[in-house]
Amino acid sequence: MKTFILFLSGCMFFIACQRSVPDIINRTNNTQDSVITTGDSLTYEVLTADTGGWAGTWNLPGGMACNVLDSVTYGSPIYLPSGWRYTFSVPTYSFQALLSASARSYSEDITVNLYKNGHLIKSVTNDAMKGVAKFIYDIKADTLVGTASDPVLKYEVLVSDPDTTKFESDAWLGHWMTGKAVYNDDNNRFLQGFWFAIPSGWKYSFKPDHLPFTMKMQAGPYTIDGGKITINFFVNGQLVKSSANRDWIYDMEYTVQ
Repeated sequence: MKTFILFLSGCMFFIACQRSVPDIINRTNNTQDSVITTGDSLTYEVLTADTGGWAGTWNLPGGMACNVLDSVTYGSPIYLPSGWRYTFSVPTYSFQALLSASARSYSEDITVNLYKNGHLIKSVTNDAMKGVAKFIYDIKADTLVGTASDPVLKYEVLVSDPDTTKFESDAWLGHWMTGKAVYNDDNNRFLQGFWFAIPSGWKYSFKPDHLPFTMKMQAGPYTIDGGKITINFFVNGQLVKSSANRDWIYDMEYTVQ
Protein backbone atom coordinates (compact mmCIF):
# COMPACT_ATOMS: atom_id res chain seq x y z
CA MET A 1 0.00 0.00 0.00
CA LYS A 2 2.92 2.35 0.62
CA THR A 3 3.86 2.14 -3.03
CA PHE A 4 0.31 3.03 -4.01
CA ILE A 5 0.18 6.06 -1.71
CA LEU A 6 3.39 7.39 -3.25
CA PHE A 7 1.74 7.93 -6.58
CA LEU A 8 -0.60 10.55 -5.10
CA SER A 9 2.38 12.87 -4.59
CA GLY A 10 3.42 12.45 -8.20
CA CYS A 11 0.53 14.12 -10.06
CA MET A 12 0.35 17.42 -11.96
CA PHE A 13 0.02 18.83 -15.46
CA PHE A 14 -2.81 19.58 -17.89
CA ILE A 15 -5.89 19.99 -15.71
CA ALA A 16 -6.05 23.70 -16.51
CA CYS A 17 -7.43 22.86 -19.96
CA GLN A 18 -10.46 21.03 -18.51
CA ARG A 19 -13.70 21.62 -20.40
CA SER A 20 -17.25 21.21 -19.26
CA VAL A 21 -19.52 18.40 -20.39
CA PRO A 22 -23.33 18.42 -20.63
CA ASP A 23 -24.97 17.17 -17.45
CA ILE A 24 -27.13 14.67 -19.31
CA ILE A 25 -25.15 11.75 -20.73
CA ASN A 26 -26.52 8.49 -21.99
CA ARG A 27 -25.32 5.89 -19.48
CA THR A 28 -26.53 2.92 -21.56
CA ASN A 29 -23.66 0.67 -22.56
CA ASN A 30 -23.73 0.46 -26.37
CA THR A 31 -21.35 -2.30 -27.49
CA GLN A 32 -22.07 -1.60 -31.18
CA ASP A 33 -20.62 1.89 -30.66
CA SER A 34 -17.35 0.70 -29.13
CA VAL A 35 -15.01 1.43 -32.07
CA ILE A 36 -13.42 4.85 -31.59
CA THR A 37 -12.00 6.83 -34.51
CA THR A 38 -10.54 10.26 -35.20
CA GLY A 39 -12.94 13.10 -34.44
CA ASP A 40 -15.08 11.19 -31.94
CA SER A 41 -15.81 12.91 -28.65
CA LEU A 42 -14.51 11.05 -25.57
CA THR A 43 -15.51 11.70 -21.97
CA TYR A 44 -13.79 10.45 -18.82
CA GLU A 45 -15.93 10.20 -15.69
CA VAL A 46 -15.13 9.28 -12.08
CA LEU A 47 -17.80 8.33 -9.54
CA THR A 48 -17.02 7.55 -5.91
CA ALA A 49 -18.83 7.22 -2.62
CA ASP A 50 -15.86 8.88 -0.89
CA THR A 51 -16.93 12.34 0.29
CA GLY A 52 -13.27 13.37 0.26
CA GLY A 53 -13.08 12.92 -3.50
CA TRP A 54 -10.45 11.15 -5.56
CA ALA A 55 -7.03 11.55 -7.19
CA GLY A 56 -5.48 9.94 -10.24
CA THR A 57 -4.10 10.31 -13.73
CA TRP A 58 -5.55 10.26 -17.23
CA ASN A 59 -4.22 10.33 -20.77
CA LEU A 60 -4.86 13.22 -23.15
CA PRO A 61 -3.69 13.84 -26.72
CA GLY A 62 -1.00 16.15 -25.33
CA GLY A 63 0.27 13.78 -22.62
CA MET A 64 -0.53 12.43 -19.18
CA ALA A 65 -2.60 14.65 -16.88
CA CYS A 66 -3.11 14.51 -13.11
CA ASN A 67 -4.74 16.34 -10.22
CA VAL A 68 -3.19 19.71 -9.58
CA LEU A 69 -1.36 19.97 -6.28
CA ASP A 70 -1.90 22.20 -3.28
CA SER A 71 1.00 24.66 -3.17
CA VAL A 72 0.37 25.29 0.54
CA THR A 73 1.06 21.68 1.54
CA TYR A 74 3.64 21.33 -1.25
CA GLY A 75 2.57 18.09 -2.81
CA SER A 76 -0.84 17.01 -1.57
CA PRO A 77 -3.29 16.63 -4.45
CA ILE A 78 -6.38 18.78 -4.69
CA TYR A 79 -8.96 16.01 -4.66
CA LEU A 80 -11.67 16.11 -7.30
CA PRO A 81 -15.34 15.45 -6.53
CA SER A 82 -17.44 12.49 -7.58
CA GLY A 83 -19.09 13.14 -10.92
CA TRP A 84 -16.00 14.78 -12.45
CA ARG A 85 -15.95 14.60 -16.24
CA TYR A 86 -13.47 15.62 -18.92
CA THR A 87 -14.25 15.73 -22.64
CA PHE A 88 -11.89 15.96 -25.61
CA SER A 89 -11.70 14.98 -29.29
CA VAL A 90 -9.81 11.94 -30.56
CA PRO A 91 -6.63 13.00 -32.39
CA THR A 92 -5.50 11.70 -35.78
CA TYR A 93 -2.43 9.95 -34.36
CA SER A 94 -1.97 6.88 -32.19
CA PHE A 95 -3.67 7.33 -28.84
CA GLN A 96 -5.04 5.33 -25.91
CA ALA A 97 -7.79 6.40 -23.55
CA LEU A 98 -6.42 5.75 -20.04
CA LEU A 99 -7.72 6.60 -16.59
CA SER A 100 -6.34 5.42 -13.24
CA ALA A 101 -7.87 6.73 -10.02
CA SER A 102 -8.33 6.08 -6.32
CA ALA A 103 -10.72 7.32 -3.67
CA ARG A 104 -9.12 9.56 -1.07
CA SER A 105 -9.68 7.08 1.76
CA TYR A 106 -8.86 4.07 -0.46
CA SER A 107 -11.82 2.29 1.12
CA GLU A 108 -14.96 3.62 -0.62
CA ASP A 109 -16.27 2.39 -3.98
CA ILE A 110 -14.93 4.09 -7.10
CA THR A 111 -15.99 3.72 -10.75
CA VAL A 112 -14.17 5.02 -13.83
CA ASN A 113 -16.16 5.39 -17.05
CA LEU A 114 -15.40 6.11 -20.70
CA TYR A 115 -18.03 7.58 -23.05
CA LYS A 116 -17.90 7.89 -26.82
CA ASN A 117 -20.18 10.60 -28.19
CA GLY A 118 -22.30 10.35 -25.04
CA HIS A 119 -22.56 6.54 -24.96
CA LEU A 120 -20.98 4.53 -22.16
CA ILE A 121 -18.51 2.04 -23.69
CA LYS A 122 -16.21 1.18 -20.76
CA SER A 123 -16.81 0.99 -17.00
CA VAL A 124 -14.59 -0.39 -14.23
CA THR A 125 -15.39 -0.50 -10.51
CA ASN A 126 -12.89 -1.43 -7.77
CA ASP A 127 -10.45 -3.50 -9.82
CA ALA A 128 -7.29 -3.84 -7.70
CA MET A 129 -9.17 -3.31 -4.44
CA LYS A 130 -12.09 -1.31 -3.15
CA GLY A 131 -11.43 2.35 -3.85
CA VAL A 132 -9.07 1.81 -6.81
CA ALA A 133 -9.99 1.52 -10.50
CA LYS A 134 -8.39 1.94 -13.92
CA PHE A 135 -8.86 1.21 -17.61
CA ILE A 136 -7.03 1.48 -20.92
CA TYR A 137 -8.76 1.58 -24.30
CA ASP A 138 -7.13 1.39 -27.74
CA ILE A 139 -8.34 3.81 -30.39
CA LYS A 140 -8.25 3.20 -34.14
CA ALA A 141 -6.62 6.48 -35.09
CA ASP A 142 -3.08 6.46 -36.45
CA THR A 143 -1.85 8.49 -39.42
CA LEU A 144 1.81 8.43 -38.43
CA VAL A 145 3.88 6.92 -41.23
CA GLY A 146 7.59 6.40 -40.70
CA THR A 147 10.56 6.33 -43.05
CA ALA A 148 14.26 5.71 -42.51
CA SER A 149 14.94 9.44 -42.27
CA ASP A 150 11.70 10.31 -40.47
CA PRO A 151 10.91 7.27 -38.28
CA VAL A 152 7.97 6.51 -36.02
CA LEU A 153 9.16 5.15 -32.68
CA LYS A 154 7.02 3.28 -30.18
CA TYR A 155 7.29 2.04 -26.60
CA GLU A 156 5.05 -0.78 -25.38
CA VAL A 157 4.69 -2.24 -21.89
CA LEU A 158 2.99 -5.56 -21.16
CA VAL A 159 2.33 -7.21 -17.80
CA SER A 160 1.88 -11.00 -17.76
CA ASP A 161 1.75 -13.85 -15.23
CA PRO A 162 0.29 -11.63 -12.51
CA ASP A 163 0.30 -12.80 -8.91
CA THR A 164 -3.26 -11.83 -8.00
CA THR A 165 -2.37 -11.79 -4.30
CA LYS A 166 -0.20 -8.71 -4.96
CA PHE A 167 -1.59 -5.17 -5.13
CA GLU A 168 -2.05 -3.86 -8.72
CA SER A 169 -0.49 -7.09 -10.03
CA ASP A 170 -1.69 -6.28 -13.56
CA ALA A 171 -0.13 -2.81 -13.65
CA TRP A 172 3.25 -1.08 -13.89
CA LEU A 173 4.93 2.27 -13.32
CA GLY A 174 7.93 4.04 -14.81
CA HIS A 175 9.08 6.86 -17.07
CA TRP A 176 10.27 7.25 -20.65
CA MET A 177 12.09 9.53 -23.07
CA THR A 178 9.74 11.62 -25.20
CA GLY A 179 10.31 12.81 -28.74
CA LYS A 180 11.81 16.04 -27.40
CA ALA A 181 14.65 14.02 -25.84
CA VAL A 182 13.51 14.67 -22.26
CA TYR A 183 11.87 12.28 -19.82
CA ASN A 184 8.12 12.65 -19.47
CA ASP A 185 8.59 13.78 -15.85
CA ASP A 186 11.46 16.23 -16.45
CA ASN A 187 11.01 19.75 -15.05
CA ASN A 188 8.26 18.47 -12.77
CA ARG A 189 9.27 17.67 -9.22
CA PHE A 190 5.93 15.95 -8.60
CA LEU A 191 6.11 13.37 -11.38
CA GLN A 192 9.43 11.78 -10.47
CA GLY A 193 8.83 8.06 -10.70
CA PHE A 194 5.22 8.43 -11.92
CA TRP A 195 3.69 6.67 -8.91
CA PHE A 196 0.36 5.63 -10.40
CA ALA A 197 -0.85 2.33 -11.83
CA ILE A 198 -0.66 2.13 -15.63
CA PRO A 199 -2.50 -0.83 -17.19
CA SER A 200 -0.78 -3.49 -19.26
CA GLY A 201 -0.85 -2.86 -22.99
CA TRP A 202 0.20 0.79 -22.79
CA LYS A 203 1.76 2.17 -26.00
CA TYR A 204 3.35 5.48 -26.86
CA SER A 205 4.14 6.35 -30.49
CA PHE A 206 6.00 9.47 -31.57
CA LYS A 207 8.36 11.04 -34.08
CA PRO A 208 11.64 12.26 -32.56
CA ASP A 209 12.60 15.91 -32.99
CA HIS A 210 15.97 14.89 -34.42
CA LEU A 211 18.24 11.97 -35.32
CA PRO A 212 20.19 10.27 -33.93
CA PHE A 213 17.73 9.67 -31.10
CA THR A 214 18.12 7.36 -28.13
CA MET A 215 14.95 5.65 -26.97
CA LYS A 216 15.06 5.24 -23.19
CA MET A 217 12.75 3.76 -20.60
CA GLN A 218 12.73 2.56 -17.00
CA ALA A 219 9.78 0.60 -15.66
CA GLY A 220 8.76 -2.18 -13.35
CA PRO A 221 5.74 -4.03 -11.96
CA TYR A 222 3.62 -1.82 -9.70
CA THR A 223 4.33 -4.29 -6.92
CA ILE A 224 7.67 -6.06 -7.13
CA ASP A 225 7.13 -9.62 -8.39
CA GLY A 226 3.45 -8.84 -8.82
CA GLY A 227 3.73 -9.65 -12.49
CA LYS A 228 6.24 -10.12 -15.28
CA ILE A 229 6.86 -6.85 -17.12
CA THR A 230 7.97 -6.70 -20.75
CA ILE A 231 9.20 -3.52 -22.45
CA ASN A 232 9.25 -3.45 -26.25
CA PHE A 233 10.86 -0.83 -28.53
CA PHE A 234 9.63 -0.50 -32.14
CA VAL A 235 11.00 1.49 -35.09
CA ASN A 236 8.58 1.88 -38.01
CA GLY A 237 6.58 -1.05 -36.69
CA GLN A 238 9.56 -3.41 -36.36
CA LEU A 239 10.49 -4.75 -32.92
CA VAL A 240 14.11 -3.69 -32.32
CA LYS A 241 14.57 -4.40 -28.60
CA SER A 242 12.72 -6.27 -25.86
CA SER A 243 13.38 -6.94 -22.19
CA ALA A 244 11.38 -8.76 -19.51
CA ASN A 245 11.68 -9.03 -15.72
CA ARG A 246 9.63 -9.50 -12.57
CA ASP A 247 11.50 -6.56 -11.06
CA TRP A 248 12.55 -3.14 -12.38
CA ILE A 249 14.12 -2.78 -15.81
CA TYR A 250 16.60 0.09 -15.57
CA ASP A 251 18.08 2.26 -18.32
CA MET A 252 16.79 0.31 -21.32
CA GLU A 253 18.10 2.13 -24.42
CA TYR A 254 18.17 1.89 -28.20
CA THR A 255 19.73 4.48 -30.52
CA VAL A 256 18.05 5.25 -33.85
CA GLN A 257 20.53 6.72 -36.36
